[in-house]
Amino acid sequence: MAGTPKFHQDMKLLAKLPDDMIWSMMEGGKTKTDICIEMGISRKALERWLDEVDPDGDKIARARAQAADQLAVETLQIADQTDPEHAAHARVRIQARQWVAERWNPKTYGLQKAQQININIQDLRMNALRHVEVVEDLSTEVTPKLST
Repeated sequence: MAGTPKFHQDMKLLAKLPDDMIWSMMEGGKTKTDICIEMGISRKALERWLDEVDPDGDKIARARAQAADQLAVETLQIADQTDPEHAAHARVRIQARQWVAERWNPKTYGLQKAQQININIQDLRMNALRHVEVVEDLSTEVTPKLST
């Protein structure tokens, strides 16, 4: 076990733990740093374990999406329970949770960017005038009458 004994020790600990334990911590809103501190492991070991267990990042994304949903519920609770004296403090707490929810689940809680539409009135007017000229030309042309 040459090299980094702490890293290898942490990897053994993570291998022994049930996978659901880490995912439930993430779903509960804990950051990777919080998980490392709580379990007494290095960030590098946790990152390596996550790469091995979830190489695509699908499980992390699902766990973070659930955590974002819980943060959204927390914001509502904070807003409902606050009194006018502590409104500024509550606003900061709510904004912090909104920010994290936007990062963890941008599809649901991120700001939706609307498409921009540019309309050039001058071009529309010129196209309309051209159309009118074509219609007038067609209506003034002499059409031969059919003999009956």
